[in-house]
Amino acid sequence: MQKVGVALGLLLVAAGCGSDPVEPVVPTGQLLSIGSPTKDEDPSVLRAQDGRLFVAWFSDRGGNPDIYITSTVDGTGWTGPFRVTTSTGGDFNPSLIQDEQGVFHLAWFRWEAPFRGHIWYNHSVDGLTWNPGTEEQVTTAADVDDWVPTLVRTADGTLLVYFVSEIRDTTNPTSEIYVARKGPAASSWDAPVSLTAINSATEHDHLPFAARTGNTITLVWVRHDTSQPLPWMNPKSDLFLSTSTEGLDWAPPTRITQTVGNVVNLFPGLHQRTGGGWFCVWLSTPQGPTNPKVFELPVAGSSTDPAALVENTALPGGYSHRIAPTSTPGRYLGVWVQGPEGAQDIYYRFFSGPY
Repeated sequence: MQKVGVALGLLLVAAGCGSDPVEPVVPTGQLLSIGSPTKDEDPSVLRAQDGRLFVAWFSDRGGNPDIYITSTVDGTGWTGPFRVTTSTGGDFNPSLIQDEQGVFHLAWFRWEAPFRGHIWYNHSVDGLTWNPGTEEQVTTAADVDDWVPTLVRTADGTLLVYFVSEIRDTTNPTSEIYVARKGPAASSWDAPVSLTAINSATEHDHLPFAARTGNTITLVWVRHDTSQPLPWMNPKSDLFLSTSTEGLDWAPPTRITQTVGNVVNLFPGLHQRTGGGWFCVWLSTPQGPTNPKVFELPVAGSSTDPAALVENTALPGGYSHRIAPTSTPGRYLGVWVQGPEGAQDIYYRFFSGPY
């Protein structure tokens, strides 16, 4: 997305490293966004029921920001990429899931003007062909900036989109996480509501990532003070986690990063390892902004056992790391963003774990 496009460079500048971004070394990986000389970001990764692996992301290829999707059976050959959106607006930050019936669901945000936009949704029977005529506008309020959505579907078929909005609540100057709901028999989306149980009244809550983890929904996000409006511009940020049985009422949030000093924790994601355990993955700078690392922490017990934190050395550098298990036990697909501002690309790597 445009706001995140300079994330790594701004992170380095905010930490006092000057105006020239330091480009981390690309780990052993392969270029996924082939043939795109411009910006590619915001990967979403999914293993489908049939074992096929899908990656969705936004790309500026073709002169307009749109969502693209590709898939592979074994990683040796990728389909597409296929263009999913065709709006003249900018489409960013896809969140791709599949339900028990095999239907693929996709949420993203669309800018109609800089820093003004809404959340959108569509569905597909095969994950590769998408009809723009079936797109649904999730949020509709005028003059808002709704962005970075993450999508889940409950066991009864309810769709829930969590997203960030900065100006919906004029009495609160901080960014807040909202949720929009569509019931299984509903023809339209309910008006979004703020997650008041987890939002801070004094700090920004940002970059949410949600997943259905067994019988609960788990949400992880970034929190930082108001010295900077965006998390990657702030010299310090932490991750928080909460759970819900139905996605609307949430347990009190728990801080899951225990870093001291100016350490940035960004771009959290959730994935399931072989054996069923769920883990949070994110980018952190405990050794300084020129040496970002990827860490993982089990969701179960994460608030009481920070010693369980491990570095994922298979995926160093870059940002927006996303992981999905393959059909081979202990084998995973990792995807991330790497490259200079304006020419970022999507990279991928298959690796074995635990790591």
